[in-house]
Amino acid sequence: MVRRSYSTIEYLDHFYRTLSPSMTFRAKTKEEWAKWRRSLIDKLTELLGGFPDQRCDLEAEVSERIDEGDYIREKVVFQSEPTASVPAYLLIPKKTRFPGPTLICQHGHGRGKDDAAGIYTTEEELKQIRELNYDYARQFAQRGYIVLAPDARCFGERNDPREEYSGCNKAAMNSILMGKTLIGMRVWDIFRCIDYLETREEVDPNRIGCMGLSGGGTVTFFSAILEKRIKAAVISGYFCTFKASIVDLPHCACNYVPNLLRYAEMPDLACLIAPLPLLFETGTQDPIFPTKAVQEAFEKVKQAYRLLGAEDRVDIDVFEGGHMFSGKKAFDWFERWL
Repeated sequence: MVRRSYSTIEYLDHFYRTLSPSMTFRAKTKEEWAKWRRSLIDKLTELLGGFPDQRCDLEAEVSERIDEGDYIREKVVFQSEPTASVPAYLLIPKKTRFPGPTLICQHGHGRGKDDAAGIYTTEEELKQIRELNYDYARQFAQRGYIVLAPDARCFGERNDPREEYSGCNKAAMNSILMGKTLIGMRVWDIFRCIDYLETREEVDPNRIGCMGLSGGGTVTFFSAILEKRIKAAVISGYFCTFKASIVDLPHCACNYVPNLLRYAEMPDLACLIAPLPLLFETGTQDPIFPTKAVQEAFEKVKQAYRLLGAEDRVDIDVFEGGHMFSGKKAFDWFERWL
């Protein structure tokens, strides 16, 4: 008797189990790893939609400068592409010797760069920042880091003012129709953030790190794979397996890259980051990135770092808490590697 099945989600769950990603991490030597890495990075770049062939002029401007006590907060804007502008806060600590260590702190879903910089106008906004420990750009600036906190595409000042186009979904779907992805465009913006930082006399270009929570962790993850100028990374509230999180649980459309699972799972992609100093954060109560799957995925990443003799360059902070920034190991991590 035929077993009838009407659920497309169940159909896709079965289809996932038939997949055998063709570029999964299997390297046994450094030479095999290097060859595999080059091939998968080329494929990933293609799947993300590729990047512009040329960089446009930054045409950077500083529109305001505010004294925040421990640091100066500048409002800056520069061009990522001729028709894409990036507004950001640059936090410049007063007691740091320049050129100094610098972080790009990317926000996740929420209000944009204001969350990361700890800027609020209502008690509800302050509550959200405190619950997620979201003001990590401010916290790092207070610890002496120069910090750039940009608005990601579709957030903050880059959110479309028309209600029907607000948020990620419309932009993500339109991107796919045109052979692009929101992840790819956001990663390109990180490339351009570094281009901008290299123009600032306060910044040591050899000591630039990147970190972010949730959607900011997503951007950090892919940027750390593709951008050699990033010297250390902290990925908070994102790393897992695609199956246990992005596939099985509700997520924003901006998380999806067409055809990616035909080639690699998330732990395979994380292996591409080796031997870059890399710290993952995961909360035991995180409802969208299950801890068990995170820890299982981390075991595979350790294999790549072990192969390269860089086991001390990868770590994980499994903390008691939810979908939030921890910082328990992150502050010391950047202190050590930047």
